[in-house]
Amino acid sequence: MDLKLMILQTCTGKMLSEYQLNLLRKNNIGSLIDFYDADETKLHELWAINIQSVRELKKELSLLPKCCANAGTPDLKYETGIENLDKLLNSVEQPFGPGRVWELCGQPGVGKTQLLYTLAINFTWKHNQPVLFIDTKREFSCKRIQDMLRDKETDAEACERTMKRIQVVQAATVADINGLLKSFDQHLTETRTSMQTKLVLIDSLAASFAYHRGRRMLDARNSALTDLACRIRKLALRGVAFVIGNVSFFGNDKDVCGDDGEKDGDDEEITRQQLEPMLGAYWSSVATLRLSVELPETEDFTLQDDGLRYMYVISNTYGPDGEHCLLRITDAGVV
Repeated sequence: MDLKLMILQTCTGKMLSEYQLNLLRKNNIGSLIDFYDADETKLHELWAINIQSVRELKKELSLLPKCCANAGTPDLKYETGIENLDKLLNSVEQPFGPGRVWELCGQPGVGKTQLLYTLAINFTWKHNQPVLFIDTKREFSCKRIQDMLRDKETDAEACERTMKRIQVVQAATVADINGLLKSFDQHLTETRTSMQTKLVLIDSLAASFAYHRGRRMLDARNSALTDLACRIRKLALRGVAFVIGNVSFFGNDKDVCGDDGEKDGDDEEITRQQLEPMLGAYWSSVATLRLSVELPETEDFTLQDDGLRYMYVISNTYGPDGEHCLLRITDAGVV
């Protein structure tokens, strides 16, 4: 779709004049990718509007429906290699494919990293393509990957090939991630080959914001989030899929009658709605699908962890939410 028409579908874009929109083409900004790549200061000066409005417009464009914002992306379909998860994704109209931006959230230690490792291995096997794994915690374990491959009874040659195709890069801060994605975008432009990386895994996003704490850092954090969202959506338009790990915590039970210590009914649904990412409500709107990995509820705290996990669909841009499936964490990965 034409860039001008897309901009006019946003609240901020509707406030721009025809003259302002025509300035884009005169300055060689003719596509959505060009617009995401344009410097905010340049757009601010070009249109004579404040930078915050430019950021808001980029955010609104990133949230346009797939049929508008992702018109040029091939309608391909991948598989996660996890049967129950693939069935769940198909049932909520979000099959794994190019351009997907998913958030995988859950409490610490629930198994998010093991699931990301499994996705990395399965993707290289099933689709014969490399994976970019961004490690913000500096905890990526090659030994853990090798152990998983051995438990899958993988031969030495296939194991070595898989390890080479999982490209691991450390990025301690969100600025590092933004710089990495910018370089990645340039690489995709310069390297026209079927072996381009089509999947980016991030473990975990919240860790990269460790220095953005307190009210004084709020504006800086929001600005960095906006830049990150724009870079991710720009790459998604080029067919790159993202699965982004993000730690989250359950809040206290909501009690509309006041803090009387009593639960107000329908507690399970309310509690799940409280499972918000540490980066706040804005980030939850960036991903087209938010998934939550959770331990099964049990009153017997003496039972050992048997690896069973529930995967819930918390929010979904293109289909229903609230659905779930059952997974199991094993030494060979998530099945």
